[in-house]
Amino acid sequence: MRVALFASAFHPHVGGVEEVVRQLAHALRHRGDDAIVITNRWPRDLAREDAHEGIPIFRLPLRAPEQSFKSHLSYHLTHRTVQREVAQILREREVDMIHVHCVSANALYGQLASRKLGLPIVVTSHSERTMDATRIFERSHFMNNVLRTSLATVDYVTACSRNTLDDLLHFMNGRICPRNKVIYNGVDLSEFSQGRRSPHPRPYIFALGRFVKPKGFDLLLRAYAKSTAAETHDLVLAGDGPEQETLEALIRDLSLSSRVHLPGRVDRAGALALMENSSFFVLSSRHEGFPMVCLEAMGSSKAIVATAVGGVPESVVHEVNGLLVPKEDWRALADAISRVASDAELRDLLGIAGRQRVEQLSWQSIAAEYAEVYQEARAHHESQNARPREMMA
Repeated sequence: MRVALFASAFHPHVGGVEEVVRQLAHALRHRGDDAIVITNRWPRDLAREDAHEGIPIFRLPLRAPEQSFKSHLSYHLTHRTVQREVAQILREREVDMIHVHCVSANALYGQLASRKLGLPIVVTSHSERTMDATRIFERSHFMNNVLRTSLATVDYVTACSRNTLDDLLHFMNGRICPRNKVIYNGVDLSEFSQGRRSPHPRPYIFALGRFVKPKGFDLLLRAYAKSTAAETHDLVLAGDGPEQETLEALIRDLSLSSRVHLPGRVDRAGALALMENSSFFVLSSRHEGFPMVCLEAMGSSKAIVATAVGGVPESVVHEVNGLLVPKEDWRALADAISRVASDAELRDLLGIAGRQRVEQLSWQSIAAEYAEVYQEARAHHESQNARPREMMA
């Protein structure tokens, strides 16, 4: 099967959706299928056609009209040309399945291409309704219509967690595509335990993500300052984003400049090195779907302290492979961090259990689940297209 993965973002950008699409593309190709990525061309100086680790990438200005006059004008001037370009790529690559990851403008162009070319389409939600830092679904009537249409009219809907699927069912008042299921994200265990070294000289707690409010790094800093862990562990917080200056100011206000280290955005190898050499991992998010970074912590046999939000409790089980605390409760987060930092035996037990849990989520098994979804989506699409001919006969 030849699959076009319509990603809301992809390389050189880094994040959960980008990693899911990367891993799925490799797993599909390993199965003997073909996979390409179509994504938004942002920033504009990125190449229109590219490849990453052998995965063909096509970047186009996938615009949608938002609230400003400029965005409306840009969309109406370009969207028909972009639609033709998308269709041309799909024809040239002989694509026979469209798979949208994380509904944004990519879903709009995926839907239009599906209708124009008669291709089956699958949509996978990554908790975009709650995780989008720009709050697009709170601001844009147009994008809410794109989401509703995607969930109601495509051939199959999957979600990265049970929590995410329940949210979509509530959003749609149950009027979602009846062919829907949860498919968790996976990990490639071969990427872990490769003896990578970290340059950090002291024991440290690790956190990773985009510096945006939903990630709750302000809560983590307050919790770390309150915890006894600050006496024995540094905090390494890798990433970048619009909240960076705010976080840097908070670090100064809390007198943590000598203990908290911000290495900036790190590449895949750098992130894995920091994870593997940490004492344990902390996720302080206010919202989450099914965070890849928790799976990566488990793949690295690391204990996890996390907020019990979204689909997190579907991977991190309290007192089994991690400790869960209520969201926004930085005092409870501080207590959990102190406990794990002070108990090496607990860290080991939680890390071992996490590794055992994540061994059930290999990308080979995840890709096999998606392959079944593709077959069901294609069968439904073909049955729907056959109906008018049957009626005419």
